[in-house]
Amino acid sequence: MNRIYSHSNFLWFLILLNTGLAVYATPMFDFEDAGAYISFSHTFLGDGTGDNFAHRSPFYSIVLAGFTLLFRQPAVLYKVMIFFNYALVAATAWMVYLLFRRLFSTKKMAVLAALLFNISFATIFFANLLQTEILTVFFTVLAFTLLMKIHEKEGIGYIIIYSAAIGLLSLTHYNTVPLIFTFTILLCISLFQNKKTVRKWIVSLIAFLIPCFLIINAWCFYNQQHNGFYGLFPHSGGNISRNIIVASIRPEDKVSTGNQPLLDIFVKARATYLNAEEIRTKGSLSKFDKFDFLTDLFSGFEIYSVARPKLFDYFKLPGSSGEYELSLKLSGFYQEIAKQNQGFIQKFRFISLLNGFRASSKGSLPQKYGIINLNILPAFSFMIYSIAFILLSMVVFIAFFFFIWKGIKRKWHFDFIFLGMFLIIFSYWGINFVFITAGDANRFKFPAEPFILGLSLYYIAGVWNWVTKLVGERYDKYRKLKIK
Repeated sequence: MNRIYSHSNFLWFLILLNTGLAVYATPMFDFEDAGAYISFSHTFLGDGTGDNFAHRSPFYSIVLAGFTLLFRQPAVLYKVMIFFNYALVAATAWMVYLLFRRLFSTKKMAVLAALLFNISFATIFFANLLQTEILTVFFTVLAFTLLMKIHEKEGIGYIIIYSAAIGLLSLTHYNTVPLIFTFTILLCISLFQNKKTVRKWIVSLIAFLIPCFLIINAWCFYNQQHNGFYGLFPHSGGNISRNIIVASIRPEDKVSTGNQPLLDIFVKARATYLNAEEIRTKGSLSKFDKFDFLTDLFSGFEIYSVARPKLFDYFKLPGSSGEYELSLKLSGFYQEIAKQNQGFIQKFRFISLLNGFRASSKGSLPQKYGIINLNILPAFSFMIYSIAFILLSMVVFIAFFFFIWKGIKRKWHFDFIFLGMFLIIFSYWGINFVFITAGDANRFKFPAEPFILGLSLYYIAGVWNWVTKLVGERYDKYRKLKIK
């Protein structure tokens, strides 16, 4: 039985499992943001449309451009990228297994933690999609795995690779940039717990800062050369999601005379969106939304998409202009709207936090795509998955406070691997809260899902063992009393 759960056997199982999933998968190249990442990749090859993608995270498109040099036929390229995605899934699941092998007393529970991530509907959904989520979760788990190596074995080499992984993570998805601070704090906690000398602190921090700094600034320099600003991404005067500002727009809002035409465009776009027929996917939970939160949670992007062509016409922007140029034009308007709709915005700060408890994707596609990928499953399976993930997220959220209470009782001593996982999970949830990511909140926290699934399994198993032990002890006492 132990051979079934051996390292090598499980690794081969992951390889075969993900190869099978990749063979079956239909590449999704025209859904969500996949088309934008594909177009962005063409700009690196010099055959792009001329559109500005300064607001996009670049690294997945850079990787895609590299594969395009080898596979020019789109159909072949897209299928190869699916195999690449599933190779990353297999590698990530393997690292998850090794991480949770440190926590569970048996290998089979660590295997289950890895499989929960590997075969989750969200993982399979994103692996079939040509965009950045799978690469993002890979770098998140890789960075944490390297952190454990640093904590246990030290070594400047591990710190350098750790730093490079964090730098690439920042270029893979911009919502991960705040995690630079999380990973820096975790490195410092590791150095503190291992009682390093001042000299070791200095050397370690220098080794950490340089690779990450060089990678990030390389992209900043690219933006200066090609997009006219020095930074990771363009700023438009706000620090919260554009979508939630757009969602807050109402006909009764007041703006300056110069911005009144913009308000009129958005109000008409909002009316068009509200009058459109709702498109639901299999297993949608929207029918249970009795307070109509979902309309405002997801309306921002849809309203913006309707308004976008008219905004381009109003500003007389050329077709090659992108989100960067348009966001600059709308900066003042967004500030006026945000200033007077603070009540709405603050409410959705908390709703964004709660939205992060949902699965990043339930896995189904609109019915127009037919019976492909996870659409082969019945609708109730998506509903069960969606509800189950919310419950598992709640388990982790509650468990965190028990973990903190236990650490305080132990004179502020916290188990490092648990602390690290909790900090990463709460960093992603915190990003949703601070930047009010609204309808994207559940998707943006996808890189934390391996830790959410694994930790929820750990604490559920712990409660189950505690309950069965308690029941067993009570039963033994009852039997002894009955014998007497």
